Amino acid sequence: MTLQTRTAALADLELDDDINARRHRNDEGIEELKASIRAHGLAQSLRVRPAERAGRFRIVAGSRRYRVLCELATSGDSAAGVPVTEEFPVPVIIGYEDDDQTAREISQAENLIRLPQHEADTYETFRELADRGLDEGQIASRFGIDPKRVKRMLALGRLSPLILDAWRSGVLDERGNGIETVRAFTLAPSIEEQERVFKKLTKDRNLHNHAVMRAFGGADEDIKKWVKIAGLDAYKAAGGAVTTDLFGDDHIVADKALMHRVAEESIQAKLDGLTAEGWSWVSTNAGLGYYWEHSWKREKPGDGKATADEKKLIKKLEKAAAKGTEGIAGELARLQAAIVGRQWTPDQLAKAGAVVKIGYYGDVEIVRGVVKPQVEKKAAAAKSEGPKEKAAPTISNALHQRLSGQATLATRAALQREPRVGLVALLAGFMTHRRMHADSPVRVYHEGFAKERGEDKETFASAFGRLSAMTDAELFAVAAGCAGEAVHMERYHNGRMPFDHDAAPLAAAIDANRMTAALQESFDAADYFGGASKPFVIQAIREAINEDEARKADKMKKAELVTFALANVPQTGWLPPELRAPTYSGPGEVPDLAAPDPDEHDPDFDEIDEHSEDELEDA
Repeated sequence: MTLQTRTAALADLELDDDINARRHRNDEGIEELKASIRAHGLAQSLRVRPAERAGRFRIVAGSRRYRVLCELATSGDSAAGVPVTEEFPVPVIIGYEDDDQTAREISQAENLIRLPQHEADTYETFRELADRGLDEGQIASRFGIDPKRVKRMLALGRLSPLILDAWRSGVLDERGNGIETVRAFTLAPSIEEQERVFKKLTKDRNLHNHAVMRAFGGADEDIKKWVKIAGLDAYKAAGGAVTTDLFGDDHIVADKALMHRVAEESIQAKLDGLTAEGWSWVSTNAGLGYYWEHSWKREKPGDGKATADEKKLIKKLEKAAAKGTEGIAGELARLQAAIVGRQWTPDQLAKAGAVVKIGYYGDVEIVRGVVKPQVEKKAAAAKSEGPKEKAAPTISNALHQRLSGQATLATRAALQREPRVGLVALLAGFMTHRRMHADSPVRVYHEGFAKERGEDKETFASAFGRLSAMTDAELFAVAAGCAGEAVHMERYHNGRMPFDHDAAPLAAAIDANRMTAALQESFDAADYFGGASKPFVIQAIREAINEDEARKADKMKKAELVTFALANVPQTGWLPPELRAPTYSGPGEVPDLAAPDPDEHDPDFDEIDEHSEDELEDA
């Protein structure tokens, strides 16, 4: 076979559709190829054979490169700085003896035997370009790809050689998707941390992406939820540092408490905006129990919805407000109030409320026109019965729920160190928690209040064999651990205390010092004093210190009062009533828990039952 390497003018080349292995035109990757030829020229010669007309050649292999050169010539572009014209010299390899069959084989071989480059090699090459001084935009332009993709590729190319070599060798594919595991390592703060975690997880046989993310502080569902609520821009504007997850939403924030506060402030801003609209009440869905969305009546809005321009302006203002731009919040509230004024009548605003609905994963939705059950009946009763004594103040349902969650976590921690009590609680929970709405503080259905569960799955046979080999003392300890995971004392209404008539015997059976220590560790004083109204903070000072200090504190502003309470109350051993177990011996009294009425129901279900009865009466 006679071959000759030379150049041929672009105008002297033509496609040979009869023998080209690519029968279907595919545009995938064509822009990247064009960017590469524009920046670097042709990296590979075209394989051609003589055409019927003297001096012309038909392309056997390289039709996509030829197509790109023609497009560059049409647009007046260049390749490696050389203008692409009809006379542009194209490097070719001429097969003078190629018949049709040989040409088809050559065309097919070029497409079939081409060995794809490992992704790790590609990313290291991009990293080398950056090391030579090219920025992301320049690299993107040279290869015709999105700058965001370049950022991701550079992050992968800058990983430790130890990680990249493990990827090439297939080690990272043994326990899952190798590319996902590699991406998780980009969350590390340094090469040293990458290698430390890699060695540890390799030793533990736990080298998969979720374990890697957790090792660096990622895979935190709370953080993901708060970021979705408030956005990273708001957190950064508040001074927070973040390691951005370039491939997903497992961002690592340096200050979890700050991220939580920013999310809470974002929610509060939405509540304040709804209040400014004129609704009779506003709340988050967490403060309303389970059934408001399906059982409570809704007022219907009239005409006058936001225009397309208003919707765009609202999004723009919301982004600016998230960044803390001064004066934006007021402008946004005025615009939303104006829109609401076109949709809702004064009577509807006075009768109904609005809810900031926060989903499990942090999706936020505003629901307007929600009518609480018995609103009309309560209004009529108030007129007929005359003035009533002002009800005693209560903390919000949302704060009550958070406190009951703290009580749950503390009881869990204490119970897991009480083997016999744990076994009794586990059995009692299993025997009593058979109805969906039972009040058992230990709920045995493999969920409880646990936020995380182990990744390893064990069969019944394996667990049975392992447990059968244990001593009675060891089995007691396992039972206590299971009971602790099943503890659930969360309350959604402030009328129900966490340590109620069912949970109190459980808490009383646990060692008093252990129970108290767990509750004090679980108590979030900053959240309580910051979220409770002023009378509750003053009452805490009265109980923990003395009446004189409480009188002085009554003159303080809320921020000053919270600071004083945080500095002086927790060290006295004081806990809020919601966290006072029967064995509590700190300042203040243990709430009196009267025996429940045999017909007592969850407040959520009371509301549903009353509402259902109303509907039956109406029918």
